[in-house]
Amino acid sequence: MQKKIIVTGGSGMIGSCLKDIVINDNNNWFFLSSKDCDLTNIDSVNELFTKIQPDYVIHLAANVGGLFKNLRERTKIFTDNIRMNENILEACNNHNVEKGVFCLSSCIFPHKPSKYPMNETMMHESEPHSSNEGYAYSKRMMEMQCRNYNQQYNRKYICLIPVNLYGPYDNFNLEDSHVIPGLIHRLYNAIENNGDFQMYGTGKPLRQFVYSYDFSRIILKTLFEYNDTKSIICCNDEISIKDLTYLISNTMGYDTDKITNDASKSDGCLKKTVDGSYFKKIYPEFKYRSLEDGIKETVSWFKENYDNCRK
Repeated sequence: MQKKIIVTGGSGMIGSCLKDIVINDNNNWFFLSSKDCDLTNIDSVNELFTKIQPDYVIHLAANVGGLFKNLRERTKIFTDNIRMNENILEACNNHNVEKGVFCLSSCIFPHKPSKYPMNETMMHESEPHSSNEGYAYSKRMMEMQCRNYNQQYNRKYICLIPVNLYGPYDNFNLEDSHVIPGLIHRLYNAIENNGDFQMYGTGKPLRQFVYSYDFSRIILKTLFEYNDTKSIICCNDEISIKDLTYLISNTMGYDTDKITNDASKSDGCLKKTVDGSYFKKIYPEFKYRSLEDGIKETVSWFKENYDNCRK
């Protein structure tokens, strides 16, 4: 039986990858952007749900950015995301949407956890890092509300917790991007201008990354196959920002001897390693793309789509 499926944030990186994957799917997909509905306005959201009457919802939309946007716009990021998340969840429940997938982030985890790697039970253990607390707390509240709706109304609103996402369709804006698209764009400019390159911070922080198409496939597996409501961490191997910078530099053919670092820039959280063992238990056959291959494909996509990509 065909399902009507709303995807918020449908024009973003993961929404665009999902659209590529389900192009021949028989369900009725509605990929929504901010032009279709103001998700911070409950009346607009209810009007949308009344019109479509969705069976499932994938909620990807968020006011999101990298470290420096989180520092600069922490209040607006918190307010926008709280409103969007609450409005979507309320509309889902009021329109009898029994199942949905809601995207969190590994940045919601404690800044100083009781142990590493952190698992799904630890997200509310203590406060997140101050550099992104607006975004982190808004996502923590969405996880709490998903649990509440599941318990009170017998819903299946499932939270996926990815680490840093990257890949085709990413936002390569020099001010507001996440680490990988930011590095790619800045290195591209350095190559074009035959200039030097400064790595922001000390290069010591450790991060985990997941390729955009991998996470999109996980969303679909969760929506159509997963019958529990427990949150799921999605993560791959860990790498330092310095080693990541050198990996991208080598991929793009930039001379690593010309790289210096600006230690005056914030490192953010030095470590936020999470545990993907629960995911491996439920999906033992799933294979993540290697970071090396994912970087190659992302760099290639960026160069091919330079004139039209978000930057």
